[in-house]
Amino acid sequence: MSSYREVDIQLDPHQAEEYPNGVRVQEIELIFTDDRERPSWRAAPPAVCAIDARRARELAFELLMAAEVAEQLEKTR
Repeated sequence: MSSYREVDIQLDPHQAEEYPNGVRVQEIELIFTDDRERPSWRAAPPAVCAIDARRARELAFELLMAAEVAEQLEKTR
């Protein structure tokens, strides 16, 4: 199992997609990479995921909730 240790976020305002009904969708690109200190031949290949703003908010909320639970568990041990 590979583990990614870094995440980069790219947002290009010039890459918004406009649909015929007038809705514009701005993709947010997430790039997960391995430890930068690891030699490239041992590093896991980058994983790229593009999501829209709604899904980005959902992901941020879920990460925030997981962080809250993790902090509570750290305090009880």
